[in-house]
Amino acid sequence: MSGASPALAALAASRAADEALPHSPQLLHQLAAPSSSSSSSPSSAAATNQATALTTVRGIDVASYQHQNGAAISWASVGRAGYKFAAIKTTEGNYYVNPYAISDIVSAMSAGLYATVYHFAIPNITTGAVQAQFALKYSKYRSGGRALPLMLDIEYDPYVSTDHTNECYGLSAAAMRTWISSFISTARSATGQYPIIYTTANWWDTCTGSSTAFGADPMWVAAYGVSSPPMPAGWRAYTFWQYSSSGTVSGVSTSGGTDLSYFNPSVVGLIDPGSQASKGGAKVGMQVASLDALARATLKVTASGLPPGLSITAAGDITGTIKKGTAGAVKTYRATVTAKNGAGATASATFSWQVTG
Repeated sequence: MSGASPALAALAASRAADEALPHSPQLLHQLAAPSSSSSSSPSSAAATNQATALTTVRGIDVASYQHQNGAAISWASVGRAGYKFAAIKTTEGNYYVNPYAISDIVSAMSAGLYATVYHFAIPNITTGAVQAQFALKYSKYRSGGRALPLMLDIEYDPYVSTDHTNECYGLSAAAMRTWISSFISTARSATGQYPIIYTTANWWDTCTGSSTAFGADPMWVAAYGVSSPPMPAGWRAYTFWQYSSSGTVSGVSTSGGTDLSYFNPSVVGLIDPGSQASKGGAKVGMQVASLDALARATLKVTASGLPPGLSITAAGDITGTIKKGTAGAVKTYRATVTAKNGAGATASATFSWQVTG
């Protein structure tokens, strides 16, 4: 970077390799070698087979590392291989932006995948609010369409050799909880959604003091070589489970493997429709999507606050003709869609619908 001090230039160079990775080397090392003291833990292959039996809704996790030598990801091939969602590392700290992120997000969604952008937290350099704003700005995040909520990746400090702290970035459990709360409240205020949290049970319980304060956020838990993932304090069930870091995925050319995940079919996975805008008299036909529906689950969907003239079916189809209003008048409705699956799990999304007369 032009004008940077030698110390900052050296720091940037030391971090360059890790910035390209989807997750910290410590996390990948620990998860690749589960504790031998757990006699009930099956082999990785057995765990994969059991996870496969849970659901057919599979996803991948990529960073610039998956673009070795500048190779593009063929998202059409990823979609044809049966993957339905993707997590794409977009930012880190307040200094790194994945140069491939935006094109990956657009291409993944165009290929029919649901996608989340994720931010790799570095809590010992700036506040959570600052990093949430950085993530939102450079990911160009917008809800709606095929966008999953923004994700916060909070895990082992990959830079302990240069910042000389520990796996918790040198923060106390109380300070870490404050940092996470700052990130989440800022992201939620901007997007209207609780961000997804990606972590491991070990890191979370160690570095947040087993906090149970964030259970409203969807959990993307990482755990390899086990029949079911250990859950961080505060969550009874995961929404996503990253079960492998060594997948071979059609359309992704990388020598080091690709992270693989499953969606939990016991949760709804409702997709926020995002802000809507229509003219009075317009005919509407749109469907509220859910990852659970991709697992062939039967959902019961209801809605309140829709513009007059619209209704929703139990399958989530919003149809009708919006009632005409006064010419030139603009009215905004706050609509809430709620979905319930056969297991009794529910999820809701609230969004605005602007109608121009």
